[in-house]
Amino acid sequence: MAGFVIGLLYQVGTFFAPHTDDRIALAVVIAAALIAVVFDVRAIKTDSFAPGLHRQTSKELAHRANIPEWVAPMMWGLDTGLMWTTFRVSATTWVLMAAALLNVAPQWSGLIFGTAFAAPLAVAVLVGRGNVSELGRPGPRRAVQMATVAAALLPALLLVGGLVL
Repeated sequence: MAGFVIGLLYQVGTFFAPHTDDRIALAVVIAAALIAVVFDVRAIKTDSFAPGLHRQTSKELAHRANIPEWVAPMMWGLDTGLMWTTFRVSATTWVLMAAALLNVAPQWSGLIFGTAFAAPLAVAVLVGRGNVSELGRPGPRRAVQMATVAAALLPALLLVGGLVL
C-alpha cells in the first residue's frame, strides 16, 4: 500500500514538477526531514507517537466469529500501509509523501518505506513471542521507533553522500 500511495503522489507531482525548481524542492524536503527528526526524537523521549491521526483498525475485528481469521491482519496491514490513516512510528511518513509529491523521491521509494516500517515491526513481534499487544508497552515500542528511524535515515545518508561525492 505504501508503494501505491507514494507512486500515486509521485504521479500527481509530475503535473507540478516542471514548474518547480529542483533545488527548492530538495530544500523543502531537507527542511521537512529536519523537522521530522525533531518530532521523532520527541516521540521517543516522551514515549508518544509522531504527529498524525491517532487511530487504527480495531483489534476487536480479529475476535469476530463471522469473518475469516485472515481478514483482521489484512485490514490492519492495508490501513497501516496507507501511511497517513493510522498511528505511525516515525514522522518520516510525511517527509516521504512530500518528497514524492515534489518528485524528489522516486516512485518506488514507497516500497522501501513499507519495508523499513514492516521489518522492525516483524522483528519486534517475533522477539516479543509473537504477540502484537506487547508493542503497547514502552520497551518494544521504543525499539520499533528507533529501528524505524534508523532505517528511514539510511536513504537520507545515501542521498547526502551522493550529493557530496
